[in-house]
Amino acid sequence: MSQTFLFFEQQARDTEQAAIDAKHAAKEAAAKARAEAKRKEESEKLSRRLAREAAYRRKHPPGFAQCGINWYPAGSGWTHCHKCGQALIYTTDRDAKPRECPGRRP
Repeated sequence: MSQTFLFFEQQARDTEQAAIDAKHAAKEAAAKARAEAKRKEESEKLSRRLAREAAYRRKHPPGFAQCGINWYPAGSGWTHCHKCGQALIYTTDRDAKPRECPGRRP
């Protein structure tokens, strides 16, 4: 059985429903705005982290050089062995054979 309303009653019900719909739409819009702001902040955080890692890698490149028992990390500034004067060869290969360090020549 359906109920019929008078004109002013139906108008009041429609107004209430419109207000409820507007509240729901405002809540949904606010939730979307919060989600977008959160996504944007996470994206900016990721780009800052990647920039920090890139700067660290520029200052501390991977690899090392070995001359005898002397180890030189990449990015240390050493280009030649401080004992024998040989040019250092930097590598990331952990299985690379160490070079002989003859020491200072008289």
